[in-house]
Amino acid sequence: MGSRFPDVGFPIRVSQTQKQHISPADDLHRYWRSQAEEGYLERYWPDDLGHDAWINTIRRLLLEPFPEFADAEIKYFANGTFNRLYSITHAGWNKSYLFRVSIPVEPFFKTESEIATMEYVRRHTSMPVPRVIAFSSSDDNELGYEWILMEMMPGEPLRKVWNTMPEPARVEFFAELAGHVKQLAALRFSAFGNIYFADVADQVLSIPLPQRAQPDAGVDDGADKDIGPGGAFVLGRIVSQDFFFDKRVYYPGSRGPFQTTRELVDARVALLGKRISDLSPTEGQAWYCENDRELARHRDRVYELFDQLKALVPQLVPPDNGPEDVGMLWHDDLSEHNLLVDPATFKLTAVVDWESVSVVPAYETHDAVPAFLSDRDWRPTPLTLLARGVPPNDEAIAADKRRRAAELGPARRAYFGALGPLYDDAAPETRLRVRAKQGLAKQLEIASFQHRPWWTAAWLAENGVDGCLRQGEEDADAAAEPECARA
Repeated sequence: MGSRFPDVGFPIRVSQTQKQHISPADDLHRYWRSQAEEGYLERYWPDDLGHDAWINTIRRLLLEPFPEFADAEIKYFANGTFNRLYSITHAGWNKSYLFRVSIPVEPFFKTESEIATMEYVRRHTSMPVPRVIAFSSSDDNELGYEWILMEMMPGEPLRKVWNTMPEPARVEFFAELAGHVKQLAALRFSAFGNIYFADVADQVLSIPLPQRAQPDAGVDDGADKDIGPGGAFVLGRIVSQDFFFDKRVYYPGSRGPFQTTRELVDARVALLGKRISDLSPTEGQAWYCENDRELARHRDRVYELFDQLKALVPQLVPPDNGPEDVGMLWHDDLSEHNLLVDPATFKLTAVVDWESVSVVPAYETHDAVPAFLSDRDWRPTPLTLLARGVPPNDEAIAADKRRRAAELGPARRAYFGALGPLYDDAAPETRLRVRAKQGLAKQLEIASFQHRPWWTAAWLAENGVDGCLRQGEEDADAAAEPECARA
């Protein structure tokens, strides 16, 4: 096996492309439920099929296009946030494969953009990414879900080997990763969105290709490489949790591609506004979650905070792009789960999980710091836990940041030393804009305002808007809003 799939051409699209991609709301809500621990909506599999049933269906589905899989061994491999994975092996093959099934949180677009992005990265960088053999971006098949067949990459997740890696190996590993990220950063883009194959351009572009504006003359040479008229790829509709998480996928509004950061931010703000006004606070109804119940309980305060946040946008995000707004293809989950390592040599063997990887303004990458090296996974206590009387975790966050600074310091220095700057921020006004835009972007993340509005209130107060002004008038809510009260 292996020679059956020569390393030429694009992955095989088994499904037929189609115009209508969004399932009815009464179907898609089945894949979301209130997370018991923290009370917000999470993705889950509603069926109770055993793995044997899945494996038999996968085998039948693959037999027609790939008869070689008739006597392959198919086993359950792992679960992801949106996915179930099954390994496919055979004693006579020189390669192993993964079959990944996905729940429909952003039908068609998430699968199409993920496959095209991996192929784009494979063609234009040396970053080791999985090679996709075939895929279906439609659920019109025996499984009833979209799927991907790809080569299995060697190595173990970084989380499994980190504690056994000596410090020099850690430093060398992240210096090597920085070299690959530097190649990604060199692939500059003149708009923001997601990468797709050119043959679906009419389904992912809001404006047909011939009518789209060409890149600005001021953009670096090499921008939009292989993108646009005559290219194999297009930059189209954005696929990001800010745009599809829970009910957001149904809301009208632009999904890009966006020509300016202001357009992108305005679209995110509009979706946040729709989401906090479209709550499901009653247990038992579709889309119910405990977080919506708490948002509804504080509805007036939440709307007030949102209006203050929205009013800041024109002050913090100018209508024209600056040097920090150059488009960059950024994998925002370079975590201990998605970086694979050779356990003997401690070399990088693969970067996996490319779903929802978008072209974004360079400042949003926070200097392209990998998730594993950052402190950005830490979140203040969410609204639902504060309502239950759980104390804020501010001290735990500060203590863990100190611990990680000591543990990761050498690796961080090696990474940034090898990567270098992403854009020119020598001008003081550029640095001020970056700080303001990064702060605003943080508030617009799914896990920020929608789950932790009192944290946003503190941020607003720090930026000149007194979001806590009415705190003292609401004694009954004082215990539920300690983050705001401490701002």
